[in-house]
Amino acid sequence: MTENLVTDLDSVPLGDPAPGTGRGFMARKRNRHGRGRRGPILDSLLPGARTREEFFEDLLIESAERLADRWGSRVTAIDFRLMLVPNTKVLTRVAAEGNRVPWATNRSGRPGRPERITVYRRPLEQAAQVPAELPELVHMAIVEQLADLWAMDPQTIDPSYHPWG
Repeated sequence: MTENLVTDLDSVPLGDPAPGTGRGFMARKRNRHGRGRRGPILDSLLPGARTREEFFEDLLIESAERLADRWGSRVTAIDFRLMLVPNTKVLTRVAAEGNRVPWATNRSGRPGRPERITVYRRPLEQAAQVPAELPELVHMAIVEQLADLWAMDPQTIDPSYHPWG
């Protein structure tokens, strides 16, 4: 077995490699002191490997699917968006009205432009006192926006709806 293994140290050039031929920092598995990351800490299938935005997006999709079971294509035709915080235009409007920072906003549709509901992640995360409340708060925000958009009572949209606070 050792006869097949040949190492010729005379052919290995000594000194620094030619410029541009060495591996860069990102190409190495660890940094030069051996303390860098070797690989992903968590398997991508585990819940902890998901970012906050991906987790929040899942909550949004679950809520929309829950409502789509009841309302069908009327909900699936809506353009759901996710933003971190409301833009300055929205914040200026609610400040002038004296209202709190919105959890979500809506925009009615026109020909060629679907109805849109924009959900804001950070205000909802701050309103949830414990992480277990977040799914229900996201659902409540979407139900309230649908009720405003369709000029209906939130209880009609989702019978399990109950106002927050």
